[in-house]
Amino acid sequence: MKEIISFSLKDTKKAAYQFAEIIKKNMRGGSIVRLKGELGAGKTVFARFLAEALGIDGNTVKSPTYTYLREYKGKGFNVYHFDFYRLEDADEPVLNEIIEIIEKGDNVVLIEWPEKIEHILPKKSTEIKLDVCGRNKRKITIRQDDC
Repeated sequence: MKEIISFSLKDTKKAAYQFAEIIKKNMRGGSIVRLKGELGAGKTVFARFLAEALGIDGNTVKSPTYTYLREYKGKGFNVYHFDFYRLEDADEPVLNEIIEIIEKGDNVVLIEWPEKIEHILPKKSTEIKLDVCGRNKRKITIRQDDC
């Protein structure tokens, strides 16, 4: 587990870029990242910086709140960005699509509000929790589950 205190967007960007290096080194079989935190904590901002660090144009990364999924083409892999904030009840077709994307491997899957589908997520994933500690202060906790 690693904790980082961010006082600015620059600090958050640095943390996302550092985490991207870990993803690049351990990309065997893909990477699942669970982004947790309250509304406004910076989950989408972190996702944008992370995608940018992985070679995606950061300006194209938008919150998938209303569509629940955005896909970005990378070099040799894709980044799938889910946001389940508005998801009331995941029906079978939605769950099957999520499982299919996760099982593809060799992709990066970013999931905001993963609590809503936790029961279908594999144990091997990374949790990034963003806690609001003040107006411009965030605590970013990175925990990797290797099981």
